[in-house]
Amino acid sequence: MIPKSSEHVLTTFTPNQWAGRPAKDSGYLFFGVGFLTWLVCLVLMIFIEPLRNFGIMVLVCTLSATLFTIASIVTTVKSDRAFLSGLTETLNEQILEMTGDPSARITSSRLRQMIDLGFSHSLTINGVPGLDLKVAGERFKERQVIATVTAPDYGLESFDLLLRSEEEQSKL
Repeated sequence: MIPKSSEHVLTTFTPNQWAGRPAKDSGYLFFGVGFLTWLVCLVLMIFIEPLRNFGIMVLVCTLSATLFTIASIVTTVKSDRAFLSGLTETLNEQILEMTGDPSARITSSRLRQMIDLGFSHSLTINGVPGLDLKVAGERFKERQVIATVTAPDYGLESFDLLLRSEEEQSKL
């Protein structure tokens, strides 16, 4: 007899809340900002004489594109970290309710491994193994953190077989 298991959705999140790739499309952003800065420099050449030098114009375009891209990535990283730490705290509260063990916590880095690499995290309930956490769903769609609870197999199947054979013997 296979132990019964049940799945419970603990929380869900969308790619808008956490994508895990803060530098995605940063190349497009860099070149877009660089191009816009180049256009602005062309207009400002009329009024500001040093911008008429090609080297200075390239330097201004590169610096502005770099600074804007770095600022965008830093902002995204901060919001991703804040969301991931909030999600970790929510999960740790639910794990505490399920296990009753305050030391059975997951870290943000472990949760990130679960999300990115598909790892699962096994926990015990009152010292008995049977609780697994995993992240399900496609990368760019809504994802769910699922707790799978599996009843332990204590070898009751052999005891049931023994009872059945004893019942058959008593009928004969």
